[in-house]
Amino acid sequence: MGLEGWLEKLKTVTLPVFPQTQSDLKNLNDEDLNRSVDRICADILFDPGGVIAILGKANSGRRGGLDANVSTVENAAMMIGMNNMRSLTNDYALLEPPGQTDSEKGYMRIVARAYHVGYQAYDWAVTRGDMMPKEIFVAAFLHDIGAMALWLYAPEQMKAVHELKWEKQVSDDEAQYVILGFSQEQLGQKLAELWNLPEMVFECLHAEDAHNPRAMTVKLANQMVHLSETGWYTEEMVECLESVANLLDLSYHEIVRKVHNNAIELARSTALYGVSPSTALLPMTSAEWPTVHGGKRDQEAGKHFCLMPQKFMYDAAKHSLEGFLATKSSVNDILEIAMAGLHDGLGLNRVVFALLSKDLNRLEGRYINGADSDPTFSRFLVDVDLGRKDLFSQLLQKPRCVWANKEKNEKIWPLIPQKFIELIDTSEFYAMSVFAQGKPLGVFYADRHLEDIHLDQKSYDSFKVLCSLVSKGIEFGRQ
Repeated sequence: MGLEGWLEKLKTVTLPVFPQTQSDLKNLNDEDLNRSVDRICADILFDPGGVIAILGKANSGRRGGLDANVSTVENAAMMIGMNNMRSLTNDYALLEPPGQTDSEKGYMRIVARAYHVGYQAYDWAVTRGDMMPKEIFVAAFLHDIGAMALWLYAPEQMKAVHELKWEKQVSDDEAQYVILGFSQEQLGQKLAELWNLPEMVFECLHAEDAHNPRAMTVKLANQMVHLSETGWYTEEMVECLESVANLLDLSYHEIVRKVHNNAIELARSTALYGVSPSTALLPMTSAEWPTVHGGKRDQEAGKHFCLMPQKFMYDAAKHSLEGFLATKSSVNDILEIAMAGLHDGLGLNRVVFALLSKDLNRLEGRYINGADSDPTFSRFLVDVDLGRKDLFSQLLQKPRCVWANKEKNEKIWPLIPQKFIELIDTSEFYAMSVFAQGKPLGVFYADRHLEDIHLDQKSYDSFKVLCSLVSKGIEFGRQ
């Protein structure tokens, strides 16, 4: 069942609520709302089902206007009113933490992680001087709603994702695509719309919005908490915390102290989830990290993994793009189909369409697949100057395609900006410029991410075919 199939199934369900949430809402009296909304909502903030119920009710039917977005639980409670709050979750299914079945326990693991993400993101937002840090908490807490829903309604698939990640050390993004055929973030985007959640939740689920400091706060918190579950002292964690330090304008040592203290404080207040907190790994070295079934992890595992090409998806994308040559279609539709064909169809791990800015000075990632849990790569940005001779500036001077390989392309690799090499953290990629009516629009980028999984001639030829069809489709649409 693909993304649309799961969305159809989830249209008629809601996340369950904790019995304590339902009891607290039922027992509200008229004076409670006037006395302290914060106190009323404090316990509900531990329960994603309760948070979604309140925010969804407040935003129901209000999308599209300037006042359409109620983004905090406290504001939503005031808007809903006491009578509606009391009856809000009467018909909801109940789930008592820490859960009884594997499905419920898996859900609690995601919820415990989500609260940790929200806790860190809220503190960082306060440090940044954000005007609405509670909005950041909500966006961070609900960032993994796709995973929450799937643990409740597709537990076998989520067990497979969980084991692939832990046993083979496959990244979250890739494990999800292998088992599900889509990412949890993609499902989360759809659910955020379906459940009338705040716009900030929706924005933070898009890799393309990583340039926004508020969205970056959520994305980095999400990445950091995910990394903490497999160790606090990895190279990836160091890089992540350096990014957080830059975001908050703190030193590396200051952010390490802040993050560790937050994790310790959090562990004391989230015992209800019945999940071992990641703070348990603070004193552990990498050699001691356990597998999901116990025992030591294979430090060499996961090095020989790439996405499996799905020819039928490539063929479907190619057919659709060829159809656009006869009918005028939106640029958005053309690019979305091409991205699916390149990522899912060809099995290219990371795919980007970077749009050329109006001042012709930079390429900025607008469509990004395969980097949902990598906020650094999601800030895909390349400075260009059409008068220079670096690789991307040359790509924008006339339509062309390159297969860059550090070992094989002695002439091309020196033309790549060092800052970009550090961003992609790989030594091989495809890139092709897109033109319409003789003017450059942007560049497609794709790689396999892992150093020991190489690109090949067949996928390069297919990459060129789809990118060429995008140029022709946009050209036709603009005639």
